[in-house]
Amino acid sequence: MSRAWIPNALTLGNLTCGFVSVILSGTGSSEGFKVAAVLILVAALLDGLDGQTARLLAVDSPVGKELDSLADCVAFGVAPGYLAYRTYLSGFHVTIAGLSIDFGALLAAIFPVCAAYRLARFNVKSTPHSFAGLPSPVAGVLVGLGILCFPHGSIPRPVFAVIFCLTALLMVSTIAYSKPQSVIFKSSSIFRLAALTVLIALLLLVFRFWVLLLALSAYVLSGLLGRLIQFIEDRRY
Repeated sequence: MSRAWIPNALTLGNLTCGFVSVILSGTGSSEGFKVAAVLILVAALLDGLDGQTARLLAVDSPVGKELDSLADCVAFGVAPGYLAYRTYLSGFHVTIAGLSIDFGALLAAIFPVCAAYRLARFNVKSTPHSFAGLPSPVAGVLVGLGILCFPHGSIPRPVFAVIFCLTALLMVSTIAYSKPQSVIFKSSSIFRLAALTVLIALLLLVFRFWVLLLALSAYVLSGLLGRLIQFIEDRRY
C-alpha cells in the first residue's frame, strides 16, 4: 500500500481545520472566535509537517503539492479573512452615491485574494533558500494570534484594518523571507519531527500565544529590514 496517504491526510487535516474555523467564526461568540483562531494555528502545524513527511517517506508528488496549495488557501486565506471580518471588520460601512457599502467585507476579501495569488505564484516560481513574499501560513497565523492576543474591541478598528491589510499585501510582495524549515528539517528523522511537535505544544502550553506573536512579528520585520538594507546599498553604488 502506498504511503502517500500519510502526508495527504495531514494536508486534508489542514484543510479541515480551516473549514471548521470558518464555521466557528460564524457563530459570533467569543469562544467560537478563540477556537477558530487556534484551529488556524493547528492548520499551520499540519502544513509544516505534511511536506516534510512526504519527503521523509519519499512520496512527494505533484498531486500533493496542488492539494497543499488548495488546503492553504482555505486555512490561511479564507479562514483568517472571515475571522477578521467577524471580529473587527463587520459593520464597517461607507456610503457611496447614497448606497451603504459593507467596506469591511471588501477589506476582509483582500486576505484570501492575496493568499490565493501568493500560493499560485509559489507553485510556478519558487527558490530553494528563500520565499518571495510573506508565506501564507505565517500571515494566516498572525491574524489568528492577533485575535487571540487582542480580542474584539481591544484595539481600535482602523488600526486592526491597517495591520490586516499590510499583512495581506506582504504575501504578494517580492520581499525575501528566509526558509528556517530548510535548516530545521534538513537532516531530521520522523522521531525528530515528533519531538519538535511536542516541543511546540509545550511552548504553547507554558507561554501561551504572546511568544509566538512576538516571534512571527520579528520574522516579518526581518524581511522588511532586509529589503531596507538592500535598498540603501543599491543607492550607495
